[in-house]
Amino acid sequence: MIRNLAVLLIISAAALGCAKAPTAQDACSKLEAAGVAKGCREVKAEVINARAKTKYDFDLVHVPGKKGAVLDFAKDEDYEATVKAYEAAAMFAGPHRYGNPKALIFVQMNTDATLEEGKQVKALIDRL
Repeated sequence: MIRNLAVLLIISAAALGCAKAPTAQDACSKLEAAGVAKGCREVKAEVINARAKTKYDFDLVHVPGKKGAVLDFAKDEDYEATVKAYEAAAMFAGPHRYGNPKALIFVQMNTDATLEEGKQVKALIDRL
């Protein structure tokens, strides 16, 4: 009986550990479905985004010509370093920066995005 319980616990833990983490592509697709983003496309992560595993750029639906980005990370320290870099560059990066440290997903949008869009993106990223 105890052996069966131990096997069940090991299998359950393995199944929980195998849950697929959300990707930048997944998050960008959700932003498209929410009507905030369009044209999600993978691009090279460079400069301030260089520690990201992947980066997806998108166009803002309601602000023609303006963009945003979704990043995913392989390690906590890469996520944290990027968030800190964006905080340090807030004057240039703008106020629309939303992250989920558990999912290791970070979103940045052009400063021309609305406060309502920002709230929508924050809620979506928080749920990942």
